Amino acid sequence: MYSNPSWFECRYDGGDPDEYVGGPHPYRWEWTEADNGEYGWMKDTAIGSETNTLPACW
Repeated sequence: MYSNPSWFECRYDGGDPDEYVGGPHPYRWEWTEADNGEYGWMKDTAIGSETNTLPACW
């Protein structure tokens, strides 16, 4: 993801230990559209701004 600002639709706080990403939200992932047009999950630690304001994905 190289665009700035970036676009995120929602956040998911998973509880699975295999999904641990660290940081202030250690199990959080955000749903987004990448620069190549593909949709997918981005780990919270790769995002520089606070993500608490995003709606929950489910």
